Amino acid sequence: MGKSKTIHEAFVECQTTTAVHTKLISGLKKTYDKTEDKDTFHQEFLQHLKYALIVFKREPAVERVLEFAAKFAASVTDEEVAVCSADDEGEAETSGKGMGDLLLFVFNFMLKVHGARDRAVRFRSCQMINKLLNSMGQEADIDDDLYTRIYDGMLIRLRDVEALVRVQAVLALARLQDPEDANCPVIAAYMYLLKCDLSHDVRRAALVSIAPSAKTLPTILTTTRDVKESVRKLAYEIISEKVHIRALTIAQRVKLLKHGLSDRTAAVKEACATKLLQSWLRTFDGNVLDFLKCLDVENSTDDTAELALNVIFNKVSPAELVDNFELLNENHVIPAANLTCEGALYWHHLCAFLKTQGATGEVLIDNLVPTVSAFCEYLQSFVKTLNTAVGDANETVVEELLKNEFIAEQLLHIASLLDLSDEVGRKRLDSTIQEMLIAPYVPSPLVKQLVELFNRIHTNDEERITIMAEIIADVREPITTVEVEISDEEKRKKELKLASIRVQLNETRDTLEDLVAKQDFGKAAEYKNMLEDLEMSKASLMEQSNVSTYEKKEEKSDPATLVKCMRIASEMMQQLSVNKLNPTLQTLIDTLVLPGIQNQDPAVRNLAVNCIGLASLLSKTFACQQLLLLMQISQVDQETIKVTALQAVFDLLHLYGLEAFKVDGAVPSASDDDADSEEDEEDQGEEGDKEEKQNKTAANSAVAILSGLLDSESSEIRTVAAEGMAKLLLAGRVSSPKLLRRLLILWHNPTTEEDLHLRQCLGAFFPVFAMAGRSQQECVEQAFLPTLQTLFEAPTTSPLASINENNVATFLVHLTDHRNLKIADSQDTVVEDSTVHDSLSLKICNEILVEPDAPGIRTLCKTLNMLAVSHTNQTLMKDLSLLAGQMIDAVEEKLSKKQLVKFQQTVEKALNSGAGAEIKTDHEMGASSQEDEGVNSQEEDTQDTKDTQDTQEQHTGEEAKKSRSGGRGNKESRSGRRGQVGIARN
Repeated sequence: MGKSKTIHEAFVECQTTTAVHTKLISGLKKTYDKTEDKDTFHQEFLQHLKYALIVFKREPAVERVLEFAAKFAASVTDEEVAVCSADDEGEAETSGKGMGDLLLFVFNFMLKVHGARDRAVRFRSCQMINKLLNSMGQEADIDDDLYTRIYDGMLIRLRDVEALVRVQAVLALARLQDPEDANCPVIAAYMYLLKCDLSHDVRRAALVSIAPSAKTLPTILTTTRDVKESVRKLAYEIISEKVHIRALTIAQRVKLLKHGLSDRTAAVKEACATKLLQSWLRTFDGNVLDFLKCLDVENSTDDTAELALNVIFNKVSPAELVDNFELLNENHVIPAANLTCEGALYWHHLCAFLKTQGATGEVLIDNLVPTVSAFCEYLQSFVKTLNTAVGDANETVVEELLKNEFIAEQLLHIASLLDLSDEVGRKRLDSTIQEMLIAPYVPSPLVKQLVELFNRIHTNDEERITIMAEIIADVREPITTVEVEISDEEKRKKELKLASIRVQLNETRDTLEDLVAKQDFGKAAEYKNMLEDLEMSKASLMEQSNVSTYEKKEEKSDPATLVKCMRIASEMMQQLSVNKLNPTLQTLIDTLVLPGIQNQDPAVRNLAVNCIGLASLLSKTFACQQLLLLMQISQVDQETIKVTALQAVFDLLHLYGLEAFKVDGAVPSASDDDADSEEDEEDQGEEGDKEEKQNKTAANSAVAILSGLLDSESSEIRTVAAEGMAKLLLAGRVSSPKLLRRLLILWHNPTTEEDLHLRQCLGAFFPVFAMAGRSQQECVEQAFLPTLQTLFEAPTTSPLASINENNVATFLVHLTDHRNLKIADSQDTVVEDSTVHDSLSLKICNEILVEPDAPGIRTLCKTLNMLAVSHTNQTLMKDLSLLAGQMIDAVEEKLSKKQLVKFQQTVEKALNSGAGAEIKTDHEMGASSQEDEGVNSQEEDTQDTKDTQDTQEQHTGEEAKKSRSGGRGNKESRSGRRGQVGIARN
């Protein structure tokens, strides 16, 4: 037995290591038992504990002190409860009095100080409550009043400004949540923190603490897409441990695997592969086929199953994989009776995996597939199962057809992995492919795989075109057998001939009998042969039907046939490398594709438009002829067909350029509003003349129409238009600050928040475009002020009014910063003495001086301090100093003037120092870190700014409304005054 310890000795020794805690607790309990005045012991115990409560830093010694204190309080509680239960054996009620006075005393103190002003006290008090609850054991009970106080107090601390405090509050509430209560506040708070808390530590704590249920499961699944990799990794670990695969829908299973196995972080991929995937496999006792059934591979449209199988294959040796694959028979194929979607998929991907293993895999793959000729017979025998009449659209029949179609697709993938070095096997596969393409029962979704296999065999483009045209002709005009009843005249001739043969038969029989009677056996033999010939002639005439048959070609125009023909043509043209349309292709387009544009079936029209676009990519002349048609289709047809036509138009403009259609790339969109048109006229001056207007062709109108589609109500059309315009700008086919401004506003517009593809596309485009060179940054510079002016003048009812102008300005400053240029032209480096920010600073200063009380002045003043202005040009710096003084005198709003004073001080400091290359800007100094808690200060600053702006707008009243509604008039007045205020733009 250990010696008794004083409180001071215990608290000092417990700081060294947790290994002595058990011994110290035993010694301190002896001291506690011997102490008669428990209140004095409690006070002294608490006094020593308070030293740890004022340390915010996660010091190991402090952590050990809190751990020791919690364990000791819980151990005293256990002893007192045991004594209490022994004394009062008949009582079932357990109250706070049975917990022990020390534990209650510590709880009461922590609940009293958890709202202290000092963040360290709040943090440590919540941490201590969490440790006390965890030290009480799984079967512990607490008083209802204490429960309520802990409940309410920790819910308050969940809203604490300090992330560490929130973390401990989350952990403390873990044992107080009730998953069976649909309205449990703790679970509701956890779900909110998982979605909205800025600190990844808080989100991790909430993820660990929340109890999985039908209500919380969707929120838990969303954390697999968290911005922080540690949260995503933890999410997969939690789901693998706490969530059974049967509790997830098929869509949720597929999404979890897809996101996890394709995550950009290796740690998250590893967690999904080693934790989640292995946990699910253990559920099915390692049976991969049963696991694939849970993913519904037949109806899956992505490569999730392939990702999962590759992970499984990489953990097993190739030889073992082949040995464990027991579905094949002695002919190295899966029997038709045992062929399922999962088995075919596994077979395909196992062969594909072995194909990537080099020489070893090439040897092993021979044990998984038969010869090419044998596989062709196997493939043809299975494809014939697709020749089943659907009849009354029986659900069972349709499902069976879809299943067989998926299996056939996997078999075709396997065929693409076969060794085609054998000439006999290659010819056999070629004939099989052509027969399947012509067969009416082979569905159009299989065309892609068939054409890919065909292209692997036939590498010559002319040969491909010729054979494919013949196949399309056979599909479109199949050979049919026609039955026609013979005429009465032919029937009479047949009867007369039959009667004549009967007469000859009778005469021959009589003659034969006479010869036999005369024993002239030589002649009798001859007549016997004659008799047999006549009998055969009679039988032949008797067998002849009254219906005659012949073969003829009949053209089919049903949608299914046309869709199949169009798909064959489109897949063929995608693989061609010719630069013109040969006569065969031209005939195919004239007889099949162009008439399909007017077909009533939308699927036929869509494929016809796609074929026109592909053919246009092969021939520039044909593209010029069809551009107007594609534009018309993009305006009048269904949405899906419009999207296909738009994609084709953008491909043509991107490939050939606007100059191919005699269009000036700098011509802006004709769909811009009147104000934009006036600004364009103002910038271009007298450059626009009649000759340019006369040179506009169909493609010029196309650019104007395409720009107008950025405002389309259809999100899909708007996304295609934005993506296409971004590609044209990036490729240098179009150069338009106006177009760039519209894309910037579209990207920030709240109405496009749900268009994830649009946001992602434009988000990747802007940095790549702006940082490609000086000319691109100048284009962004020209769009800088018009973009902000559009936001400043947006009516309060417009979605643009909710956009944070400061964020847009900061983003544009980042795009125009010359230090972000990845590749600098040597010519620019030698010739240019100024940067984009230099000229932009002058423009902003002049804009402020034009109308000092206009909306958005505060944003412009703040932007000046973000610019990285070079002061090697002393003339520029002097001009900025003079303009800064003028702006300070002109601007009356306090916050704006404060920003201008700061800008003036920076300029003056640069002028006086005369050293260094650039001004140290707020943007540069504030860009060091913006993670988690750093965002709070920006939000508070933004809120203060908005509050001040609201006060200013109350004073301006109707003037602000007039400035917004009369934007056009304001622009005219500003353009007239711009040359009289400040210093002219360089």
